[in-house]
Amino acid sequence: NHQARFDYAQALHAAGQVEEAVEQLLQLFRRDREWNEGAAKEQLFTIFDALKANDPIVLNGRRKLSSMIFA
Repeated sequence: NHQARFDYAQALHAAGQVEEAVEQLLQLFRRDREWNEGAAKEQLFTIFDALKANDPIVLNGRRKLSSMIFA
């Protein structure tokens, strides 16, 4: 269920488990990138923007997202 995964990712993020939240959102994006008007990608960008650009979570997350977009 896409909504459940999205909600779980948001709960993880709120609990400070950012890396796990990013992984859940990446899985959601991989399964259905257009779900809920691209909500997973939008949330990923929100998380990335809140962190420093050189944060390993951002670097790894952006790399994985890019590979999915341009594959």
